[in-house]
Amino acid sequence: MSTTLDFYWDLASLDESKRLDAAAGLISVLCKFQAERPASQEQAQTEEDLDRICASDVTYAVKRLVKGLASPRDGARQGYSIALSELLSRISCISVKVVLDLLWKYTMATKSMKGQEQRDMRFGRIFGLMALLQSGIVARPGTTSVEIRKIVGELSAIGAKKSYLREIAFVTLASMVPMLKGFEFRDELITMFVGVALDKGAIETPDELYLAMKLRREYPEYDWHSAFPQWQGKHMFAEKNVGKLVSILCETSEENTALFSSWHPQLHIVWDEVFDLYYNKQRAAEVVEGKVMDFETLWDTVVERGLFAAGASQFRRYWGFLLVERLLPHLSESTVPAMMSPNIVRALSDNISLAQKSPLAKVSMRAAERLVEICEHNSKVGLAVLTHLLNQKSTIPAAGGKQTSLRTMMAGRIVAKLDGEAIVGYVSYLQEIFLQPSRAHGRDGVADPVAAINVSDKSVERQRAWAIDQMIRVARFDQVSVSEDVSRSVVAFVVAQAAFQSGDDGSGSKAVMAVPQLSATTRDYCASAVVGVVGDVGRAGQADAWATQAVAAVLDGAARRRCVVVLPGFRESRPVLTDSLRTLRMLETKAKAWAGSPNAARARALAQLVGYVAVLASFSGNP
Repeated sequence: MSTTLDFYWDLASLDESKRLDAAAGLISVLCKFQAERPASQEQAQTEEDLDRICASDVTYAVKRLVKGLASPRDGARQGYSIALSELLSRISCISVKVVLDLLWKYTMATKSMKGQEQRDMRFGRIFGLMALLQSGIVARPGTTSVEIRKIVGELSAIGAKKSYLREIAFVTLASMVPMLKGFEFRDELITMFVGVALDKGAIETPDELYLAMKLRREYPEYDWHSAFPQWQGKHMFAEKNVGKLVSILCETSEENTALFSSWHPQLHIVWDEVFDLYYNKQRAAEVVEGKVMDFETLWDTVVERGLFAAGASQFRRYWGFLLVERLLPHLSESTVPAMMSPNIVRALSDNISLAQKSPLAKVSMRAAERLVEICEHNSKVGLAVLTHLLNQKSTIPAAGGKQTSLRTMMAGRIVAKLDGEAIVGYVSYLQEIFLQPSRAHGRDGVADPVAAINVSDKSVERQRAWAIDQMIRVARFDQVSVSEDVSRSVVAFVVAQAAFQSGDDGSGSKAVMAVPQLSATTRDYCASAVVGVVGDVGRAGQADAWATQAVAAVLDGAARRRCVVVLPGFRESRPVLTDSLRTLRMLETKAKAWAGSPNAARARALAQLVGYVAVLASFSGNP
């Protein structure tokens, strides 16, 4: 036995390399000793069996490693659990039952112990169960439902009793989920998991939600609708359950505040499963069949209106910024509206300050820096972010020279990477989103087919309104040089959607057909956008030209045989519009001829006024 004693000291070393070397050396020697024993298929069920079947050094090692899990010395728990896990995986004659018996014997917390001693025992038991599961011996023949129930019951009890151990207890439980498929009584074990660990399917905490998602993912054929009676729909992430999900994922509860009594500076592991659900192609079938809500809805309710809600604590905003960082690898043009929503942009602006050194300021600055880096490498994303960034009132630079506003820090770097090709491509992308939202939705995300199927009518209208807003902002950009062709393309597109049936301008182009067809609400929104952009009094040089183009587009479309104009009162206002167009073109000619003189400015101002009245008569619904 003296040949193995030296290894145990280094197992508790704070130096990870020493711990690993000691574990490797110990396991190598123990396997050699066991190999010298007569071969046996019998598994040790008791300590007496262990002494009889295993080499004396192996028996000593199992007991000492289990006992050492409760030691608070340096890195003892890490080193001893690694060695125990590896030893159990190598020595096949050790059963789950005898390990559990030893673990219960050496990590029993009693009332006579001090608080720190009880805490050490609980940690020792957690580490022991983790080592047992990681060794893989639970999946060996001979493991019974009694032993599995004992493990599940103990981990559930530890998580329920001590909030600081709840997450690691449920992560350990989740590691058991794939093992269940190897048992003939699998369904019985799943039912036991739901009843014991998930409180009969109630699911009130992120830990329980994480375990429930793991179970549902691994065993989709199980009757989960009956297992989770308090949840509606086919999936926990159905839109009907959004209220429950907000409470769980934001870790807030008015009914049971004790559920979330402690704060942690890292994201809960349940978010790994949430992002995997939406961005893992292999889970597309689960999302489609379960009618999972689209990611934007979840993000809006949980992050935008939850973690970043007005009055939210700095702790919740800290989680929010961590989630923004998690979304960044999946960032595309289609996910920008969720990322750059008003509350998030406001929070970024309020917390970014070079003078502040608080954790919240640091994490917000880090998120903004990573966002800018992505924008610099992807000009379409950069343009989408910039249009949202410059549209938020909260990004106005703060007074004083010490603070750095979000606009000042980000806009310059993003604009420097934009070119004409990027702007044209972005406008084309926006038109694609408007015409076929379900096809364009999440184009650069992983789970495109899922998003396409589960886009609701309300979501379609929201996406189309966003696309129109973005196109108008691009056309109005002062920070980026936008060609006249791009501006004309934007105005022509918006006019076509507002004025012509199905967006068909009568030219025979199938590219302008919208699927699904435009609703009256969307058509009215487009009409309001045309009126708004032409009525921009600060842009006399553009607004009069846009007015001319808008009126001309309507009249040209009406002249085509296949075109149907759907603007209210168009038949009555058509003669007036024809005269207005003639006047606008005459004033445009005069302004060019009088270039450089005061009369040119007067001609443009008059053209803008005539154009605005003509567009207002055409698109306002009150000719």
